[in-house]
Amino acid sequence: MAESVATREKSAPESDKRAQILEGARQVFFAHGFNGSSMSEIALAAGVSKGTLYVYFENKERLFAALVEEYSRRIGETSLKLEGDDQDVRTVLLRTGRNYLNVLAQPDHVAWLRTVIGASEKFPELGQVFVDSGPRRAAKKLADWFRDRISRGQLKIDNVEIAAWQFTMMIQGPILVPMLYGGEARPSPARIDEVVKHSVDMFLAAYARKT
Repeated sequence: MAESVATREKSAPESDKRAQILEGARQVFFAHGFNGSSMSEIALAAGVSKGTLYVYFENKERLFAALVEEYSRRIGETSLKLEGDDQDVRTVLLRTGRNYLNVLAQPDHVAWLRTVIGASEKFPELGQVFVDSGPRRAAKKLADWFRDRISRGQLKIDNVEIAAWQFTMMIQGPILVPMLYGGEARPSPARIDEVVKHSVDMFLAAYARKT
């Protein structure tokens, strides 16, 4: 017999309830987009009652904003890993760029970007949440890493914020733009490697400290 919504609600620890709702919302928004999704469908997918759903989120816009922030934070943590303090700048940037693109070029992520863009047309504040929790947070993380490498005498950058945006946009452009706007398939690993290598070469040509 199928498990009832009430039974599933009781079985979920209260501390996990918000995550449970966000996961249900993710499934529905990914499948139907923002405009095509309803709170009833989200409650069903999350295994909670509509009453419980509204206790946590007063409307669909607040729920979507919370999902955008959570999803963007998670993507940033998994994709932008600036590890290897003992390694040279080029090695770290090549590895970081490949990992970043391998995550961002997932078809599910591209579909999510389209959902965010569609919702932002009607609610611009949702787009701002995405920018702050996704691209801007990634740029800040990268800028902080640049500052560390500047202090070690490996980079020479006058404006680390602009340099961080330049790097992330430079590697995204040839990969994400065709997928996002042209509906093209995910490129091959060889193409991703090619884009990352050329982007890192160009970045270091501009910002590597000459010895």
